[in-house]
Amino acid sequence: MRKMIFIFIVLLICTAFLTSCKQKNEAETPVAPISLKIGHVGHDHHTALFVAMDNASEYARQSGINVKVIEDRKFYELLDRGKKIADLQIMKVGGASKMPTALAQGVIEIGFGGVAPVLASADSGAPVKLIAPLHNKGDMFVVRPDLRAKTWNEFVAMAKAAEKPLRVGYKNPQAVAKLVFEEALKHEGITFGGDPAQTGLQVQMVNVKGGSKLNVSLGSGLIDGYAGNNPFPAIAVEKGIGRIVCDLEELPPGTFRDHPCCCVAANAKAIEGKSEAIVDLLVLLMQGTETINADLDKAVAAAVRWIGTSESVERMSIPTSGYSMEPSEQWHQTMRKWNKAMDGLGVFRNKLKGLDPSDIPRVAYDLSLLEKARNKLARRRAGK
Repeated sequence: MRKMIFIFIVLLICTAFLTSCKQKNEAETPVAPISLKIGHVGHDHHTALFVAMDNASEYARQSGINVKVIEDRKFYELLDRGKKIADLQIMKVGGASKMPTALAQGVIEIGFGGVAPVLASADSGAPVKLIAPLHNKGDMFVVRPDLRAKTWNEFVAMAKAAEKPLRVGYKNPQAVAKLVFEEALKHEGITFGGDPAQTGLQVQMVNVKGGSKLNVSLGSGLIDGYAGNNPFPAIAVEKGIGRIVCDLEELPPGTFRDHPCCCVAANAKAIEGKSEAIVDLLVLLMQGTETINADLDKAVAAAVRWIGTSESVERMSIPTSGYSMEPSEQWHQTMRKWNKAMDGLGVFRNKLKGLDPSDIPRVAYDLSLLEKARNKLARRRAGK
């Protein structure tokens, strides 16, 4: 009997010793930090990101969310009340379809870019979701200074009377500005297309392959005008190589008034595995958006610092845009117009093709993390 008691005591001691060792080893094993790769296109429609990174320490007084700069405009640590949540890597990626392609390929996990290419990516079956509204408007129709047309109606008349097609540039086949412009051409009964060999065109659409090439192409005479987003039109005015005819949201049939232009998107794997970090990033972006709408000087300063444009350009450009992360009913209604127009223009070919616009959010959106971010910011501001 004594032998059995002795064996039992030895077993208890061994078990306690092994458990202690295991706990010690687990405590000593470092937890791999979460990394979050963020891509932006490098223009002022994404100013919320720039303002958020530059003013996070101020925002932390309310939200508790802050960043520590490791390498300015490239590497940061994301902190929540002093606790490290993630390593952030911020990089510039190409606009239009290049951003969601980078998301789908895992080059980035959070992307800032146009709603149209994000929807087109979701249509293709890529693991990409729109996770938050970001920006609306800010797209312009620009022509060379010597073009006779001073208004949209004058341009329409010129296009219909011209002996050869007027050449209008765009930065990418899925660019928001291009789709808005083509919807207006369609409404006006103007024949358009991108094939130079096609006969009967009144407007030839020219892919200049990049936003930075819009003004180069205009200045060199390759195109007569372009449909593009600010700050490129503001730069054209500053340099004297272009004249703004109109804001694209003003074009008939009026479908795209206050149109959503840019959004925040994410790949599905990051949404599932890095939700805490994404929620905290969205909190900062919401605070950054509030600053843009309340303090133009701070917005301009951040855009100039991150993009490299001049202060005069940004003071002209930023006020043409609307900055909001609120998925309001108006936002949803305008997104439904986007979906209908994209389907009508033949952009949707797969998962979204023919869907009722009200059904598209189920396939292409995930606004759950935005809701969590809104709730977290509200709690923190209430002192909880």
